Amino acid sequence: MELIPEWAPNIHPILVHFPIAILFLAVFMDLVNFFLPDVWWDDTKTTLLYGVGVISAIAAYYTGTWAADTVFLPSQAQNVLNSHSNWALWTVWYFVGYVVLRFGLHWFKMLDRKIINVAAFIIALPGVFLLYETGEHGAELVFGYGAGTGQLLQQEEVNVPSVSQSIESNTTFEVMDNDNWTWTIGPNGVSTLLSHFRWLEGSVQDLEPEVLQNEKNYLLKLTVDSIPNLFVEERTVQNVQVDYYLDFSGFQGKVSLVNHVQNSQNYDFVALSSDGTITQGRVINGERTVFAEEQYTASGLMFIRTVASDTHFRAYINEEMAIHSHGEAPKAGSIGLKLNGTGTILIDSISLTQLN
Repeated sequence: MELIPEWAPNIHPILVHFPIAILFLAVFMDLVNFFLPDVWWDDTKTTLLYGVGVISAIAAYYTGTWAADTVFLPSQAQNVLNSHSNWALWTVWYFVGYVVLRFGLHWFKMLDRKIINVAAFIIALPGVFLLYETGEHGAELVFGYGAGTGQLLQQEEVNVPSVSQSIESNTTFEVMDNDNWTWTIGPNGVSTLLSHFRWLEGSVQDLEPEVLQNEKNYLLKLTVDSIPNLFVEERTVQNVQVDYYLDFSGFQGKVSLVNHVQNSQNYDFVALSSDGTITQGRVINGERTVFAEEQYTASGLMFIRTVASDTHFRAYINEEMAIHSHGEAPKAGSIGLKLNGTGTILIDSISLTQLN
């Protein structure tokens, strides 16, 4: 028998119910124990329940962090995932501290005193609230946004989403009422680049931009010749998801998808190198700090999604998690591209979604 059934995306949905049930049971038995004789139930059994509940909570938390890297979520679910993760971490730490305290009270035989026993029960109650909030946000992910559901259907080939524009359309840059925007390359792609983006390093002349047309859509071609080039969209955003459709198979060097850009010396980045390395990190006063580094194998026209929400940073390539890290929440800033190398970059579209 396989550890993970065919219908399950990962082991987290199997384990997550254990800490919920065991910790709620521990608190319930802690209350009931005030009214039961010790021959039926005692404080030792309750403490052991708390201990087992904490062990299962730790297992659920870490399998949950791994599970987050196996599902592709809609934009609206990104903040819910962050909240679920944060509540889960707080729940684990709270009950770990509580169990250490409770074992200490046992060791010094202090639970025999009624007032200490009642106080220990009251201290456990905030953990119930934390556990409820964790479960509530987890349920919202599954039942509200379908995270990890329909796994048997998803085993069929997944097509990379396409927002490629029809040749007949000239619309290239659309700003929504909520200040989200989508730029799909059209015949006037060069003028759109000039009107909506500003340069922090290099210049547009260095890139020799031109619009190419194939059978289905337009592409913006940028030619890089060893001169570092950094350009960003003019708006300032905080929690953000950015979707890129890029092809840099004709490029040697590093393409950085930058966000929260303050200036050329301060920004966050997801950098993809032509050698197959993806790096996530931050530049502060010109000093580069790497949060995480992984390998990727995709090529050709790629769908790349970067997500930066509070202290959580993720990047997906063709709907699969490529890298995931954490750091201090950045200041609001701009998003854009930094190019360092030689060769050509093809842009199909870029779109920005603010995560409230």
